[in-house]
Amino acid sequence: MEVTQEEYQKVVDQLNQLQEEYDQLNMMFENMGQGYEEALKLYDQAMESSRMKTDFIQQISHEIRTPLNILSGFTQILTTPGMELDEATQKEVSQGIADNTNRITNLVNKMLELADAGSDQEIERNDDVPAVQIAAQAADESRITMATHLAFDIQMDDGTDMAMLHTNLQQATRALVLLLDNAMKFTRPAEAALATAEAVTDKKVLLKLTMVEDGTMMAFAVEDNGIGVPPEEAERIFDEFVQLDEYYDGTGIGLTVARSIARRLGGNIVLDTDYTGGARFVYTLPM
Repeated sequence: MEVTQEEYQKVVDQLNQLQEEYDQLNMMFENMGQGYEEALKLYDQAMESSRMKTDFIQQISHEIRTPLNILSGFTQILTTPGMELDEATQKEVSQGIADNTNRITNLVNKMLELADAGSDQEIERNDDVPAVQIAAQAADESRITMATHLAFDIQMDDGTDMAMLHTNLQQATRALVLLLDNAMKFTRPAEAALATAEAVTDKKVLLKLTMVEDGTMMAFAVEDNGIGVPPEEAERIFDEFVQLDEYYDGTGIGLTVARSIARRLGGNIVLDTDYTGGARFVYTLPM
């Protein structure tokens, strides 16, 4: 049977049409697959976020309950009829009350700061202060110079001792305090291992001041030889409630708040992924 050119062309057109319909169906299935994968990814992210928030609430409860229990114990000692305390015990009790009151106050302050962490509103900069003042004040407020498990030092590059910053002294210092707190925390043994941990003798934290970007920015680098951070987690650690090591007590909001403050002051905080001896955070502020 002889097939005419017209019939042949008709068959070709039908095959082309079927091919187009097949391609369209295939594309629909691919899109459905991508949609499913995206939905699954969003679901996993939502579940992870929910888990982190649950862990955060549990951790906050622990962080508050512990100092409250200690304060309650001291109160019972002080209010027990006929209880007489020698001078050394009185000093110990007074110090314990002060330390645990500060612990609760700092936790409440962090919670208040977290409420502002998602804001992109700039922080007013009305202070002209030496960069070294920010470093010294942060070291004092963090009490890192009193930490018994590490050696702390401040190092200044040429010219930084006279460098002035137009910033907000309180907020600029607060961000650096949070970084120093982080360094202190991760240079000591995890809370779960404290009972069996050997004495720490070789831990160090260095705060280094360097002018960068042609002298337009001041960098405060906080460098430690603690447990470190995997390079692939360099951004995730700044997310709220994230704690990479569950055996360390904490809230997972310190780095979130610190970076938020830095960015709202016109600077930034990043993890130096080239540093392998522990962790090195670089905090920059405009001059």
